[in-house]
Amino acid sequence: MSVLVTGGSTGIGLACATELARRGEAVTLVARTQSDLDAALAGLPGERHRAVALDVGDADAWERHDWSGVRGVVTAAGVLGPIGEPGSYDPRAFGEAVQINLLGTLLAVHHCLPALREAGGAVVTFSGGGATGPLARYDAYAASKAAVVRLTENLSVSGVRANAVAPGFVATRIHAATLAAGPDVVGEAYFERTQRDIEAGGVPAERAAELTAFLLSEEASAISGKLLSAQWDPWEDATFRARLAAEPDLATLRRIDDQFFSAVQR
Repeated sequence: MSVLVTGGSTGIGLACATELARRGEAVTLVARTQSDLDAALAGLPGERHRAVALDVGDADAWERHDWSGVRGVVTAAGVLGPIGEPGSYDPRAFGEAVQINLLGTLLAVHHCLPALREAGGAVVTFSGGGATGPLARYDAYAASKAAVVRLTENLSVSGVRANAVAPGFVATRIHAATLAAGPDVVGEAYFERTQRDIEAGGVPAERAAELTAFLLSEEASAISGKLLSAQWDPWEDATFRARLAAEPDLATLRRIDDQFFSAVQR
């Protein structure tokens, strides 16, 4: 049995794969670039791991491989997509980002679902900036990440144990697109904040990796359909974990005006 990690050759995905391997899991890394996969695979503790080079948004590529024996899926592959005000970017680039961030998540789960159901396994997806509020000039990223969170809860109500992780600002190479676009495109305040966060080191990727490993474990068997912040939620606290298991609307995307819409008929 293994845990599949998309985007597993670098950044948060590699941190997740490393943490899982450290805990004795066999890991299957999925990413586009073979050289990155080779380097990542060589650095993992243990010897039962493998790597598959494919584009997560390519449905045909997924069909060319055998995904039996998967007990967990971690979908860490993602891109920012086009940056700028609506009307300033090519809509096709928007679609390409959705294909990687959202469809890529679905394809990973879809192809591993028979094995997951047989093993009683779990899924961990990743939200991102814009999933819980607007992220100006990052339309594709915000929209696709919000959709990933909703897909995750849909999987949960369909009987698949699934949770989404908000990793916080992790200083990975995804932010190179923001720096390359410059303050005129992304906005001066956001550009400067990105620079500051990178210089400060950001949130350690290991924090998201630890939460991911917990959510895949038997300790989290009663927790599903949640969006959890690796940085801010007290997910290591037993009382909070009990609330996650008992309160269906806690740590989810819900509309709030002057009341909490928890009584809406499902």
